[in-house]
Amino acid sequence: MNVGEMQRILSLKAEKEPDHKFGNLYNLLYDRNWLRLAHDHVRQNAGSVTAGCDGINMEAFDDDLGGNLQRIVQGLKTETFEPYPVRRVYIPKSNGKVRPLGIPTIADRIVQEAIRMVLEPIYEADFSQHSFGFRPCRRTMDAIKYIIWSTTELKKFFWIIEGDISSYFDTINHEKLVQLLRKRVKDEWLLTLIWKYLRAGVMEGKLFRDTKQGTPQGGIVSPLLANIYLHELDAYMLQYTDLSTKGKTVRRKQGKGNYTYIRYADDFVVLCNGTRVEAETMKEELYEFLKNSLKLNLSKEKTKVSHLNDGFLFLGFRIQRAMGQKGMTTKVTIPKEAQERVLDKIIHATNKTSYQDSLNNKIQAINRIIRGWCRYYQYTSRASSTFHRIEHKTYWLMCHWIARKFEISMPIVMSRYMYQGSLGTKEQQLISAHRKFPSLRYTERFFKPNPYTTQEEIHREELLEGPYWTGMEQRQIVGDLRPIVLARDEFKCRGCGEEISPQQAEIDHKRPVRRFKLPVDANRLENLQTLCAECHRIKTQSDRRMESRVQ
Repeated sequence: MNVGEMQRILSLKAEKEPDHKFGNLYNLLYDRNWLRLAHDHVRQNAGSVTAGCDGINMEAFDDDLGGNLQRIVQGLKTETFEPYPVRRVYIPKSNGKVRPLGIPTIADRIVQEAIRMVLEPIYEADFSQHSFGFRPCRRTMDAIKYIIWSTTELKKFFWIIEGDISSYFDTINHEKLVQLLRKRVKDEWLLTLIWKYLRAGVMEGKLFRDTKQGTPQGGIVSPLLANIYLHELDAYMLQYTDLSTKGKTVRRKQGKGNYTYIRYADDFVVLCNGTRVEAETMKEELYEFLKNSLKLNLSKEKTKVSHLNDGFLFLGFRIQRAMGQKGMTTKVTIPKEAQERVLDKIIHATNKTSYQDSLNNKIQAINRIIRGWCRYYQYTSRASSTFHRIEHKTYWLMCHWIARKFEISMPIVMSRYMYQGSLGTKEQQLISAHRKFPSLRYTERFFKPNPYTTQEEIHREELLEGPYWTGMEQRQIVGDLRPIVLARDEFKCRGCGEEISPQQAEIDHKRPVRRFKLPVDANRLENLQTLCAECHRIKTQSDRRMESRVQ
């Protein structure tokens, strides 16, 4: 089956027939090509190295890829496939609280991805242009640019309603969600499978807990289901946002304000060009709609009505009306809270408990944090100057970390670890944030066509939230020895003899680490060798077979 063509057909059908209910979708899930592509998508995710509650990560799953996929196919065909509970972990937030993250098993992630691949083309034909979060080919800056466009001096949308839904992902009503899915889907097998995922429960350590409502944050299909649920809010707002120019003019002549609306997942703002009283009235109207129609609670304390002159925070940006070179304008800047958050990550990565991490891995980890943060904020006002301040503080944090790791003085750090004008080694150097990421102007259009019918390349936004790597390696010390091993082996795989690039080379323990009493003894140069990815995979399988025979 040509997966892309089938998705295009589904999306075209949905566009042409808005009332059509789709059947015969479930059989797509167990098509070998469909399932294999779903596997490939999951494998590309950074989280593929993390196991669910069954303890199997992607590497172990791929050891018997054909057999594991066949078991999924058989389970889906016979309707005996049963999702595992998600493994719950907690991710620290900037305010000191934690955010729950659900980690499904690899098999469940693959099936969820297959479901997303079926449903997303259908719902992309329905979703509102005012919705930007967790959708293909859309990103945060599209929402921010739409706000800038809406708040020009001509349009005067200066009153802001900052929507805050209390514990949205944890309070989605399952019965209501399935009811909404039935508007477009009549395939009962598919709906039953989705219901199983909603009710699969969570595991916290050894404790199982039922899930009677909500969708687990971390589930692959959860963002799509959350968008389907809040699409009802988008549709409700159409009575205000989709008025004709004449209709809006009539309202203004009547002394009434008009509204526009921007939603990114469960974060939304409503802009009003009328009075504060009208904005407060709309806030109460939204409260009643969400409560009565979607069984959601709009936090009255956190849902504020503010003026653009005072500024507000949205999606990690500070948006405020201020004087510019050509008069009053809307400016988007990096809030102090965001700067503190990224510095907190770097401080955490360079704390005194991490001196066993290799220098190359540490620099690589810090670069990842900086690179992702700068890309997110690259289109803000005065971005380069902010990046320069973060770069300066990062430089000195890394200098002190190196000095303490190797127990050397700062002058020695400066002389020994400066490479090509930057702090680091021959293999890894700390990036210059303000040079690498200059301030840019966002020029893309914010309303975008359905990528499934226009056949655009599907790309998805990488978000800042979530776990981040601090440079800690499972096999400590190997990162420091890596360049030495590669040079000794002359950048050749010791298995097949082929030349291999530093980026593709993998460092293998000749004798597995678990066969040493002390892991540090396994990390001696004589026990390390260079292998290509395929030879490394074959050797790992061989090691496991040998150990199973011994047992």
